[in-house]
Amino acid sequence: MFLSLFSLGLIGQVCGLTPYTGSPPNLPSRKPFGFASKSTGGSLNASATYLATNAAELREALALPYTKTIYVKGVINGNELSDGTRASCQKYIDITGSAGAAIRTYNFTEYIYSLNSTYLSLVSAAAAENKLFNGRNATEYRTYLGKLNGWRPVVSNSQKATVGFTVRSNTSLIGLDSSAALNGINLYLNSVDNIWIRNLKLVSPADCFPAPETYPSSWNAKFDAVGLVTATNVWVDGCELQDQLSGEYVDPDVIPPGWEVDRFDGLFDCEDGSDNVTFSHNIIKNHHKSLLLGGGTKEADRDLGKMRFTIFGNHFQNSASRNPLMRFGSYDIAANLFESVNNNNPVYKRADVPADAVFQYHMGVYNQSRVQLQDNVFIQTGSVPDDTSRIFTVTENLLADRPAKLCVRPGSFTSTMNAKSVDLVAAAKGALNYAVGKGRAVATGVVFGCDGFAAIGTPASTKFTSYSQVQSYVLGQSGQKK
Repeated sequence: MFLSLFSLGLIGQVCGLTPYTGSPPNLPSRKPFGFASKSTGGSLNASATYLATNAAELREALALPYTKTIYVKGVINGNELSDGTRASCQKYIDITGSAGAAIRTYNFTEYIYSLNSTYLSLVSAAAAENKLFNGRNATEYRTYLGKLNGWRPVVSNSQKATVGFTVRSNTSLIGLDSSAALNGINLYLNSVDNIWIRNLKLVSPADCFPAPETYPSSWNAKFDAVGLVTATNVWVDGCELQDQLSGEYVDPDVIPPGWEVDRFDGLFDCEDGSDNVTFSHNIIKNHHKSLLLGGGTKEADRDLGKMRFTIFGNHFQNSASRNPLMRFGSYDIAANLFESVNNNNPVYKRADVPADAVFQYHMGVYNQSRVQLQDNVFIQTGSVPDDTSRIFTVTENLLADRPAKLCVRPGSFTSTMNAKSVDLVAAAKGALNYAVGKGRAVATGVVFGCDGFAAIGTPASTKFTSYSQVQSYVLGQSGQKK
């Protein structure tokens, strides 16, 4: 049903939101381009403009069922509860289930212990002898440990209900100035269309209850800063994506006997046939697994023919991996600045890349992806500054009849590393050969060349003739503006 301008204003008042009548933020006069060129966000309904200053207002505004623009003022904390207090990890446990429920005795450290077979054997042995274990009834403690794995996802859902914010179609979410931040918020775009996200600091939530994958430092955390599932026509521009407000790297929590708990998932993860997305002029900073574009092999049928992304003008600043990782779709990656510190030996000179490497790789060319590159600049410092073996990683390319494709366009200049021309085709072929040797790809798993690729869609005003122009452009245009 069509909503009149009067009713739009009335809805805002009923919800307790503040209709915004002030000046719009002073942002660069950019419009969507590339694959998201048809996106309009909430810009076609100027009468529905709201201001969000806290979590409750943001949640209300995002739930409005019509075209709208939401300006974010200041820092909005994802763990803010209805009474204005901020939840701790213990608080999520305390609000799970009913008062006095056994699940409220959940303890994450003891959950980790419960996955250790040696530890469980010691507890079971004490129980068999009717002894205490570290001052506790061993029989009761062993029973308790057996419940923790099942309780973990339940208490995790209490955190999800607090930090998860669902974005509806036809929405612009824009920071009012450079102080605007969504701190510890998971923006969830599920089966929606036509979204703008601009001028925001997007700080991913730290998962209180991640699940371990491989000892000691591989973890499956739950929350992304921005997650797209079957979302279309999405423009993310001029944002800063990171793990804490300061932008500094967050060290893992150490739990005996040596677990290194990584509580962060992706910064911008997209799957299940998301399509027509432009990710531009953003800063991706001090994170481990940054951009996952395309889910696992099981999602091939949902992703093929979709998953079209433009990645332009971004500054990947000490992003350890997935800059981006790409499966199944079409990916145009142009005029980005990749800045990293590499203190690891070249990939091809050692058996394995250490799981806890600060810098692992930039671009993952995975199965059946179509990737084209142009005008990208790499700056690499550290003890091994000239190593090109970590520009790409190749894996899952095991279908000779359905290869990934990589097009490196010459542009007006050749992409560079540390101000010197870099042969990206040679670097990618090296990554492919390494993957073949490891059984992760077949020799024809990646096809090189630009046949069948359309030109990359970039802003009309941008044409670069040198690496220094790209570097200057990205440093000047990426991130939030006042």
